[in-house]
Amino acid sequence: MLNLTGLDDGVDLRRPTARVAQVQLVIAAFLGLVAFLSFCVLRNSWEKLYASRFTRRRGLPELPRKTLFGWIPVVFRIKESDILEHAGLDAFVFLNVFRFAIKLLLIMGVLSVCIISPVRYHYTGRYDQGDGSDGDQGDGKDGGGGSDSLLFASSKHHNDSAHYRPYLWMYVAFTYIFTYFILNMLIRRTKYIVKVRQEYLGKQNSITDRTIRLSGIPPELRHEDKLKKHIEDLNIGKVSSITICREWRPLNRLFRQRKKVLYTLEDKWAEYLGPLSFKNTKGNIPVRRNRESFRLERSTRHAPYQDDDPDVTDNEEEEDNEDANMSLDTSAEDDYRSIQEYSRFTAGVNLFDAPDQPYDHIRPKVKTGFLGLFGKEVDAIDYYTNQLEVLDEEILRARQKHYPATPTAFITMDTAASAQMAAQAVLDPKVHHLITRLAPAPHDVIWDNIVLSRKERLFKLYAITIIIGIISVTLIAPVGYLATLLNPKTIRRFWPQLADFLERNEWARNTVSGLLPTYIFTFLNFAIPFLYVWLSSEQGFISHGDEELSAVSKNFFYIFVNLFLVFTTAGTASNYWGFLSDTTKLAYQLAQSLNELSLFYVDLIILQGIGMFPFKLLLIGSVLRFPFFKLGCKTPRDYRRLYKPPIFNFGPHLPQPILVLIITIIYSVFSTKILASGLVYFIIGYYVYKYQLMYSVVHPPHSTGQVWPIVFRRIIVGVLIFQLTMTGTLAAFQDGYILAMTLIPLPLATMAVLWNFQKHYLPLSFFIALRAIYNAQRDNGEVEANIGDGAFTLSQPTFVDDEENDGDELIPKTQTVDETREKGQTYDYPYLVQPLDGPWIAMDGDDVVVANGEGTIKKKINLMEWE
Repeated sequence: MLNLTGLDDGVDLRRPTARVAQVQLVIAAFLGLVAFLSFCVLRNSWEKLYASRFTRRRGLPELPRKTLFGWIPVVFRIKESDILEHAGLDAFVFLNVFRFAIKLLLIMGVLSVCIISPVRYHYTGRYDQGDGSDGDQGDGKDGGGGSDSLLFASSKHHNDSAHYRPYLWMYVAFTYIFTYFILNMLIRRTKYIVKVRQEYLGKQNSITDRTIRLSGIPPELRHEDKLKKHIEDLNIGKVSSITICREWRPLNRLFRQRKKVLYTLEDKWAEYLGPLSFKNTKGNIPVRRNRESFRLERSTRHAPYQDDDPDVTDNEEEEDNEDANMSLDTSAEDDYRSIQEYSRFTAGVNLFDAPDQPYDHIRPKVKTGFLGLFGKEVDAIDYYTNQLEVLDEEILRARQKHYPATPTAFITMDTAASAQMAAQAVLDPKVHHLITRLAPAPHDVIWDNIVLSRKERLFKLYAITIIIGIISVTLIAPVGYLATLLNPKTIRRFWPQLADFLERNEWARNTVSGLLPTYIFTFLNFAIPFLYVWLSSEQGFISHGDEELSAVSKNFFYIFVNLFLVFTTAGTASNYWGFLSDTTKLAYQLAQSLNELSLFYVDLIILQGIGMFPFKLLLIGSVLRFPFFKLGCKTPRDYRRLYKPPIFNFGPHLPQPILVLIITIIYSVFSTKILASGLVYFIIGYYVYKYQLMYSVVHPPHSTGQVWPIVFRRIIVGVLIFQLTMTGTLAAFQDGYILAMTLIPLPLATMAVLWNFQKHYLPLSFFIALRAIYNAQRDNGEVEANIGDGAFTLSQPTFVDDEENDGDELIPKTQTVDETREKGQTYDYPYLVQPLDGPWIAMDGDDVVVANGEGTIKKKINLMEWE
């Protein structure tokens, strides 16, 4: 029995008062202000954390230093063309969710402030529906006693309902108006995103745009030459290269063993070379080693992480080459000193100086017996070096072996147009044969899942789906009973003294009803999504982009069903499970529950927007883990991992804004406070995520903006719930069913919009239109000879004329961020071509000193590629 009807004296603990909302605003403002000011101070000191992308990618707008708030105008002036150029298409689509919400809520908020709330106040004495004042009933007109008594406390047989008829017709009118605005702006935003996506991808000619993934290959075609001939005979284009995926598991096992031995060897080198030291010096970096000793004299370079600079002079390149030439030193009498310079947390800051006294190097030892506890004691570096060399020889032999082919292959066509045609074509009349899909980017492929058999992949897919379903169903009861615990009758059953205290103490009651639920809701919304992200990674998807999209869907399902529907409807009927089975009362009871929880959602949106978003700027997870992880860092690889930029995943970040937008839409006619809170939430969130995606985080998954269909469909669900809620609200009055029936066309129109999207816009959200490719080639002069038009004039790269973009150039002239990232990449199996480098023993800026069998070398590491 989930009965949340309230206190014996008529006070419902689930309904926070306006005073509690003010307290929540003060608390959220304090938390947000502390986090914001902390970020403004730390941004200048910890540049490599809070502006890591700026130090590695040229062309980003420069952020002023030594100022607290000077970065804000720079971020404000960043255009969508800059986002496309430097953050990519996925970031552009992600931020457009916030732009859409801001524009929509601004229009709806103005209408609510100017029309809906004044009319409501005239008839009910309440500015917002469900707006209480310290729990009283207000002074509504004609005995209305406020909006609550008007709608639900008075039941369907309100004697004065005729007096409120104009007020109710306003509800009908604005349900139509808001539905029109939502659907119209949703379609317009979809057209805008589709147009930008087509132009952005149409101008690309990377290996990803020219590659398809072919599955269901019959055994007779599982050979490169035969498969190539078969594809080309279909006259869909010429094939440039083919990679047939094979049973590479032996190589997987060898590389897993190699990685374990390599990391152990790096630990032993770090133990031998001594403690990490940081020193501000300049000069060359000679490195000498022999069998018994190692000497490494280091200097600090302050150059931040960045791509190779084309302006480097020949002399500088010669000096780097000289530094890379390592020599052997047989002298065992040198005063050995090792100063290892790693990436520093703060740019240009001395963490501590190198020790004046030389470090006494002692070669580490290891026992070769069981678990390293027994057996002969030998030199650890030599022991693990020998193991690494043996594994390398096995890997070299394993690379020459023939492995059975799987039914999956990556086929790179000669043009992007050919790949798009092949991806949308049905190649074989047999079911499950030669199924084509667009290929993920090479860096996005999860090769461990590629080598899985079809049965294994399906088993992982269905097993994880069942586990997620069980978790989701299991969490329904705790969330429902969490709401029940806010009922003092239930509290009295377990803790009578606490229930008496809540009845006597108003502030304690307000804390339980207004503050506690929002923080518990926030905690649940923070913890569980990361579990779903991990489960998605174990589901056997072949790309990180597919994992991310799946995580978005799973997390939205969780927060929408468990943290919205269950929490909202818990207690609306005397028997919660009876409520679920009695669908005839669904609209009325949903409207009643939403009416009762309006100020709860005001508090929640305020806390999430004003209080929590600034903490995202702080990258609090990276800041908190730094002192703990640093204690365990010994090797250059450990420090590279420690200082790499945080990975941004849409899975935990996108579902909550979608839910907030849905909640705001549902309450759009009822509550101006929620509209205003939602508008503030999306404005703050837009600029927080804009800064992060441009400067401080990286987003490796490559889904080419395919997250927008997920957003579109879920907003449609929110619109349908909005219409259902309004139907239940109107049906609460005498003769209200007549008013409710006037809303019947709205769900039909909404479903028609969804059908139109699925039919006409969804393909453009997944594929590149051939016309978009042709237009890009025409603009680049690549098709001039084919069109036979001697008067054809080369044009500049295309522009997007959109009222939201004010005619700004949107598609960048230079290579896109995706093309830059995919430059030089192939679909070769990585373990077949990956260099068998030795252990990392030191770092010089972006250069890694690698100890190989023939000596030590200095190797340039591409940070973006390494991530």
